[in-house]
Amino acid sequence: MRILPLRIWLQSTSLLAVLAGYGLLLLFNQQLAGLQRTAAHRQLTDQLVAELTSKARESSQLQPLLDAALLPGLRLQLLRSASQVAVSPDLDSRGGQEWLVSQVQLVLADGSRAQLLVEENVSSSVQQERLAFWLLAVAAGVSSLFTSGLLRLVLQRGLVQPLQEFTTQLSATQAPPLASDQIPVAEQPEELQPIALAFNDLQQRLSVSWERQRSFVDGVAHELRTPITLISGHAQRLLRQPGLEATAPSLRLIQQEAQRMGSLVSDLLDLARQDSGRLQLRRRPILADEALVQVYERLASSSGWRLHLETPAAELPVAMGDPERLQQCLAALIENALHYSPTPLPVTLAADQQAEALVLHVRDQGPGVDPSERDEIFGRFARGSAAINANSRGSGIGLAVVRLLMEAMGGSVQVADAPGGGADFQLHLPLVRPLEVPPSA
Repeated sequence: MRILPLRIWLQSTSLLAVLAGYGLLLLFNQQLAGLQRTAAHRQLTDQLVAELTSKARESSQLQPLLDAALLPGLRLQLLRSASQVAVSPDLDSRGGQEWLVSQVQLVLADGSRAQLLVEENVSSSVQQERLAFWLLAVAAGVSSLFTSGLLRLVLQRGLVQPLQEFTTQLSATQAPPLASDQIPVAEQPEELQPIALAFNDLQQRLSVSWERQRSFVDGVAHELRTPITLISGHAQRLLRQPGLEATAPSLRLIQQEAQRMGSLVSDLLDLARQDSGRLQLRRRPILADEALVQVYERLASSSGWRLHLETPAAELPVAMGDPERLQQCLAALIENALHYSPTPLPVTLAADQQAEALVLHVRDQGPGVDPSERDEIFGRFARGSAAINANSRGSGIGLAVVRLLMEAMGGSVQVADAPGGGADFQLHLPLVRPLEVPPSA
């Protein structure tokens, strides 16, 4: 069920209330006119009865008096049936005219009784009443339209605009919330002040909660870096010592897991720094071939030589970004691609130019990414259906960190279908503008 906007609901309800008020006023005016007409008719019949009973002492004298009475718009007639009950005035339409008809009883001096039929022509009165009714109806309609327009202006100035300004102030609050993001309560209309107070209280509680969470993640990540580094270093030292062939597989596993935990801690630190506004980048000119060769030389052996490097078909322009953070992004994408590409299928590195961006590609030959999940997988702790089906033990923050770093460099990360199947993860970097002076290291 669709709920109407509050402004329309208030305007419609108020207009209906105004129309109902005018309708009751017209009905009351019509009833009042009828009562006044009936009262005047009763007064007239009472005067006739008083005059006839004073002049006629017996019933035979009534008819001559009635014949002699020449009253415009009035008909008097004696009825043969002597009913003991008087008939109240009733409006009767005949021949396009309106008559008010009533019966009264005459009690004469000799004790005889007679029934008098009184018919009064009230056509003029009824026509004036109807004309007044329609004039009032037209005036009520015009007044309702004026009231509706005035009410629309009042609602716009008194309700819609304050709510819009209040919504703008709410939208301007930062995420994560800061303790300083407070809505000025005194500047709000009286009706909105309780909402502003409640929002400010919620902002304060969210700010405290967010700060605690951020401090916890930042502190835990810092505390974990030292023991993880020690574990990894001691595992590497033991692997270099002779006579430990039996324990070498366990030592390698310890080293690999320590490195994985170290990468996870680094990702958590990046997320914490971004949330607190402390993430710092060093933007420099980046050459595509140098960036790809560097990551290839660093990871080719550990990938089982499954990493392939394509030579660009043409000379590529210079991009702008943080070289170290770009290496971190490429390493995360390569690790992800190696995990989803069946051994011994390769993972390919390539580069090209698309519009005003330098694009670095990491292509695998795995199951690919469903189109409906291509944006969701870059969210924090989000995992696609391919990762769930493959029982991957990934943390769900690697791709989120890649997006975070790329956006901090002014670029973006996307995923598309790779030629021949699989996923094509693309890092888009902005090109160096002709007048841009690269910042010094």
